[in-house]
Amino acid sequence: MVKNQSISLKNLSVKYPGSTAPQLKQMTAQADSGQIIGIVGNSRSGKTTLCQVLSGVIPTIISAKVSGTYTLNGHSPVDDWPAYNQLTGVVLQNPAGQLSGLADTVADEIAFDLINQGIQEAVITKRVNQAAMQMGLTAQLTQHPESLSGGQLQRLAIASAIATDPQILILDDPTSEMDPVGRQQFFNWLAGVKATTFIVSNEIDDLCEIADLIWVLQDGHLVAQGTPHQVFNHLSANWQLPAPTSFQLAQKMNWRLPTSDFPVNFQELREAIHATN
Repeated sequence: MVKNQSISLKNLSVKYPGSTAPQLKQMTAQADSGQIIGIVGNSRSGKTTLCQVLSGVIPTIISAKVSGTYTLNGHSPVDDWPAYNQLTGVVLQNPAGQLSGLADTVADEIAFDLINQGIQEAVITKRVNQAAMQMGLTAQLTQHPESLSGGQLQRLAIASAIATDPQILILDDPTSEMDPVGRQQFFNWLAGVKATTFIVSNEIDDLCEIADLIWVLQDGHLVAQGTPHQVFNHLSANWQLPAPTSFQLAQKMNWRLPTSDFPVNFQELREAIHATN
């Protein structure tokens, strides 16, 4: 994919009706299409609100006053919501709440949006099987969605989102109910995704392994943005974020990269150990 500066937020602010203060405050950021952007921050920092704005849920479905401009892959959810909605796959915090509730099987749930789009049956079958395979749900295709565990429901929500082959993925804490093995499988899969991806997660180590950029939110402000290496080598105590495990270990052992920075992921940790020895 040719990189281009197609993700743009300029002075983005969001204020809910009845609120005394905005939930997002003058956010300005840039990124390239096809990148994975990890969104981190403490509780009530504005992460979910940002996902709802980027997905078009705000202000199309949830009422809020939005100011500033924002485009993703050259498209604006404000200017053309129906077309934009076709480009995005969204997984919000409560996966069960975003399932149709009308499907008798996991396969039917994955196919739900595809059927509504009028896609041919053969294509639907192929996409359902592909999405189920990617999310490890092939054995559950004939089960009722209500029979799934919490982690499997999250996988089902993700499978439903990716079945439409979206250009943009917006994932709000998509692994919160997955076990460690499932979470690792998910992040391994996400590393190979070609869609522009925004992911809110508390899994700092996993984000440092796959994210191209990290956006740090605090009290509605974007207080830092850059590569995982840049952000976590300039971590502020005010952000109330843990440092990556690789960083903490290297700091204790004084393993540094040739730049004198500390590593933030496994590959950098190996480089730092080699440079030290």
